[in-house]
Amino acid sequence: MNLITLNFKVSQIEKQFRESKHKLFSNILIYQRWIFGMINFVQLVSCLISKNWMIASINIVTLVLILISVKVNHKYPFVYQIAIILYILLLNAYMALEYQLDSTDWQYTEVFFISFTFISLLNLMNFIQRAILLLLTITFHMIFGIRHSDMNFEMYLRYILYVVLYVQFMYQFERILRIYFLEQQKCRQFLDKIAKFKDVQSYSIKYDERKSLILIEKNNNSRILKEDQEEFLKMINNMQLPALNYKSRVAQILSVDNILSPKKQSLKQLLVNYTQDINLEHNDTPSKFRQEIHLYGFYQQQVFALNIFQSFDVQPITILLVKESRSETQEEELKLRMRNNSKQLNFIQQIFDKQIKKSLIYFRWIYNFADKNLDGKLINQTLKLINYSLIKGYKDFLNLEIFAYQKMLSPGIRQFNIISLIENVVSFYDGYFKQKTQSLNSIQQFQIINNLSNNNIISDFKYIKQLLLNLLHYTSEKSSTVTVILDEVQTDFSQTPIIKIKIIFQAPNLTGTQLKNLPYLNPQSLDELKHNSIAPLDLDLAVSLILIRRLGPFDKIKIVQQKQKSNYLEFFIFQQISEDFLLIPIKSLKPSEKIKIQEYSQIANSFTTSIQLESARESFHFL
Repeated sequence: MNLITLNFKVSQIEKQFRESKHKLFSNILIYQRWIFGMINFVQLVSCLISKNWMIASINIVTLVLILISVKVNHKYPFVYQIAIILYILLLNAYMALEYQLDSTDWQYTEVFFISFTFISLLNLMNFIQRAILLLLTITFHMIFGIRHSDMNFEMYLRYILYVVLYVQFMYQFERILRIYFLEQQKCRQFLDKIAKFKDVQSYSIKYDERKSLILIEKNNNSRILKEDQEEFLKMINNMQLPALNYKSRVAQILSVDNILSPKKQSLKQLLVNYTQDINLEHNDTPSKFRQEIHLYGFYQQQVFALNIFQSFDVQPITILLVKESRSETQEEELKLRMRNNSKQLNFIQQIFDKQIKKSLIYFRWIYNFADKNLDGKLINQTLKLINYSLIKGYKDFLNLEIFAYQKMLSPGIRQFNIISLIENVVSFYDGYFKQKTQSLNSIQQFQIINNLSNNNIISDFKYIKQLLLNLLHYTSEKSSTVTVILDEVQTDFSQTPIIKIKIIFQAPNLTGTQLKNLPYLNPQSLDELKHNSIAPLDLDLAVSLILIRRLGPFDKIKIVQQKQKSNYLEFFIFQQISEDFLLIPIKSLKPSEKIKIQEYSQIANSFTTSIQLESARESFHFL
């Protein structure tokens, strides 16, 4: 804090202090504005009668500014302050010059009562503003407002001491006010940090005549939006309280009026009764709700520890503290994570049974039983089958690794031909589907439409191949016709073009239910863990989102579905990726929010993909 101006050295703190002070004096300003206006009006009438046109002009200007400030107070709160400054300067200048102009003495009583107005108006400004205005006012009076021939040293000294006395009070009052503000900010900061550290949510609630609960403060923030109120009501309506899980003394208190039924009740029922009780007119009557209530609540399959107690503001209020009960929640979380881990182990077992085990059997036949001369053709076919199985098994295993750990190894960036890679992947799936005895599908028609100026790209070969394996498996599994279109797109965030890859295929439309059944990436809540424990491990699209996010500038896949079942999906990758391209870690990503499905009839050339760029630049929209 500056010792002279008393301004805080941190501008943000100074701004917060002024806002706090303005809020503190806001009610004073409402009444003062009208009283100050009335003083000017009465003075204006008096001056018009006495034909004192100078003061009348000052009053008119001040009244106009006051009326303007009433109209535009929320948008331009400084207008009233301008009215105060003009009134103080002009009136004091006129009063000081009055003796010189008209040789008229002002009555002491008049000046005395006017000084009350000046002090009241000055106290609403900051210290440096008050000091400057006070200095100007005193200068006017000391030079022009007194008869220096009648003055002596003792009178000058007395006047100076009067001023020093007020300045000292003014200085100390401002200093104490600022120290109090700092202490309040410190306490609020401590409370916020403790609440975050302990993961505690606080709610201040009042009860109105409509028998509803009104949220007046959340986490020490009194600015409550409509969404906050709706979210709070949703929580207390859906949070269930078990009848037999309270501390004994609380259960005894609550059972007096049969507030707790044998069945579960909602938190709202308890809060209504509790808050209604503390709002009774006779608050000195002993109340069964006066003490704190400690209990557990169940909401969205999570257990919360609740603490309810009363406090007093302008009127009695109820304070609700909500904290997730880790002991109960962690037990359920561990169960779900174990179930998901078991599911992933079963997935690995399926890879071994379907791909690895079969390959080992074929290897054993080649090694022990096949005749190298007579069975040469069959051996070659078997080796191809083994190759297909091992590649498919490795692809599935790598999907699981990326899905489970949500991270990829350090990128192995190198230059390669993307057209050759796509042809290699398509050739693999064509052979893979043909060798499956239960599969009637194969890629009968395949086409690449290449609009790239250079087929060579610099990227992570391993994960580009994994991405193509995933998406071409998804598109070709039920489609015999696949077309891949590659285009270059110029952007303002990359020196080199980015590549748009469009895969056209014929398959049944992906439904909303199928999309919602895709597993969460890095699930956090119990609901998400439970969803993953039930949903099938269909990883092609889910893991592709992680890969696209790592290999390209965008984090979404667009799927367009047409009535003729000729659909296409679209995504973007970098033509040249840098090794220092780092991403914010994925936290609880729902694939259905990042895979945008649109019917062809709804596009009409106005489709906009919302993009989140997870690098140095912020979110933007790509048309």
